[in-house]
Amino acid sequence: MLFRLPNGFIDGLYHFSMCEVGELKGKHQNYLANRELVEGNIGHLPKILSDLIIRVETDTGVEWKGSKEELLEKLVVGDLEAILIKIREASFGVKYYFDANCEECGKTHKGLRINLDTLEYKTMTPEQLMQTKVVQLPKSGLEVELRPQYLKDLFEVINITKNKQDSLITSSVVTSVRRIGDKTKLTSEDFDDLPASDLIFLMTEVGNTTLEEHIDTLVTSTCKGCGKDFEYKIPTILPSFFYPSEA
Repeated sequence: MLFRLPNGFIDGLYHFSMCEVGELKGKHQNYLANRELVEGNIGHLPKILSDLIIRVETDTGVEWKGSKEELLEKLVVGDLEAILIKIREASFGVKYYFDANCEECGKTHKGLRINLDTLEYKTMTPEQLMQTKVVQLPKSGLEVELRPQYLKDLFEVINITKNKQDSLITSSVVTSVRRIGDKTKLTSEDFDDLPASDLIFLMTEVGNTTLEEHIDTLVTSTCKGCGKDFEYKIPTILPSFFYPSEA
């Protein structure tokens, strides 16, 4: 299955924006069932992605020749999520069934369905990818360069949630910052002494700035109990997403 990535990446003169993926096989079910990989973690993702990304290329067919390890470092989270969705499509078809609860009245809805190939997404141009996203903190005056998130950041977010509650806010911000002032090798401690107003401003800018494009995995349904709309986020990075679902 060949499809266009929401973002792709620039390497030299080329924008690698197309990706071909394969379907899940027996060994991938072993990854998904391996508790050491999946319990409280996403260790199945690098293995599945490395195995099932067949190639990436430009829209004119120039194929990228780097290693899979390097490729997984170049692809942003929005692209990785798109790849996971296409792997599931290639394996089980486009129909995805799910159960969800209405946030308003609590009613459980079973057997809801979305066709994965109807999920919408925008794409980034090479010019947008190359554009530097910089903001200036209002109180300290420091210049901060923002960046998209990568696979390593997904692992770090899980690590923060499990092990870094004492630095939850500053550790989370680090995953979206490339540079603060002249410093590029950042840890949460680099944000400890920022004025709170600067930190809140920075968090707002991260949320409001388009650092990468994503497939829209937020599904809206209408509750049969109260008649109000409710939302369900497709769990693309969880092992359960890669099992066939039925109505």
